[in-house]
Amino acid sequence: MQTDSAVTTTEELLTAVADPRRRRILRYLRDTDGEAISVEELTDALADGCDTAAERDQLRVSAQHVHLPKLADAGIVVFDPRSGTVRYAGDERVAALLEFVAAELE
Repeated sequence: MQTDSAVTTTEELLTAVADPRRRRILRYLRDTDGEAISVEELTDALADGCDTAAERDQLRVSAQHVHLPKLADAGIVVFDPRSGTVRYAGDERVAALLEFVAAELE
């Protein structure tokens, strides 16, 4: 679980939100108002483009083993792999960055 309270640099934030899947994850988590949710719930929310159970499983695995740890390392989410829960911990810099990317780059 991410517990480091060190300030995340701009470069770390940019790297963390560079991936489109991580941006989708962050937008969903931001809307949960800081409540912890399960990785399964997150997968269900993001699985709209998955046509098969294998694609959905691949989405869950990549979230759990790639994207959520990267976001946790940047201090944007609190991810507990043991319990399979995640909570948004972003701040106004993350929100502004997500809004900028959505408005200007996507």
